[in-house]
Amino acid sequence: MAPARLNKIIDLLERGQTVFSCGTIPNGNYDEIIALSRSAYDMIIIETEHLGFDFPTLRHSMQYLLNRQRIAAQGTVQPDVVPLVRIPPYTREQNEWVIKQTLDAGPYGLVLPHFDTVEGAAAVVRAARYPQVPGVADFEPAGERGWASSLAPHYWGLTPQEYYDAADVWPLDPDGELFLMGIVENVRGVTNLPDILRRVKGIGAIWAGSGDLSVSMGFRGQASHPEVEAAVLKILAICKEHGVPCATAISPNASVETRIAQGFQIVVVPPVRSLESLAHGRQVAGRAE
Repeated sequence: MAPARLNKIIDLLERGQTVFSCGTIPNGNYDEIIALSRSAYDMIIIETEHLGFDFPTLRHSMQYLLNRQRIAAQGTVQPDVVPLVRIPPYTREQNEWVIKQTLDAGPYGLVLPHFDTVEGAAAVVRAARYPQVPGVADFEPAGERGWASSLAPHYWGLTPQEYYDAADVWPLDPDGELFLMGIVENVRGVTNLPDILRRVKGIGAIWAGSGDLSVSMGFRGQASHPEVEAAVLKILAICKEHGVPCATAISPNASVETRIAQGFQIVVVPPVRSLESLAHGRQVAGRAE
């Protein structure tokens, strides 16, 4: 049976299934993106926050992720590996033009760094949705995304009007196919998260980001520090209280099984870059020191 959803992430979450993400892959790393297009991951996060902020390159990256063989086999335009993009601006910066031009490239959602204020979260939702037809139930908050009728609809395999109907933020629009995931990665974000989730609708998930959170807490990148892990679990508890899916990465002290048992609905499992053969070769050659 062909899936009813265009966005596999939303499809899986609505069915109570765990979503597996590969984490962030640099924009323009075409070989790795091609390899991931053949993988069993549910989603890929294309990285433009720390490097690769270039829209023409992003459009190329998106094309290399398309796996037409898989699309043909399943008989639907739902991508097997769903592309999200982590954008550079922090949510409090409210850079609407970055959100607009990123979405125009065709991703099925955005990953939002330093998601830490009500005002920033509300601004993201407004910037990501088109102005709604007057009188619809979910008219507010008023959308502010500018209309471009070629790139994103073409990438999704839809007409411009079909794309307009589909490209609204879930779950504010229950039928929307755009997925917004905010990264709570500083102490301010943890403090403000209950208020954000209570007052801002349209946030698909929260990522408990232990890396920057460890820096914010004074642990200088020690993402597995017990106090950082406690903060990650506090973020999870807040998300559970408000019925919002929570994501986080595995760690040396928290396996995939642990994260699923804890209740994370999106688990970030980085691709393995094995150096075992190199280590074995150095040992054989007497260079194991």
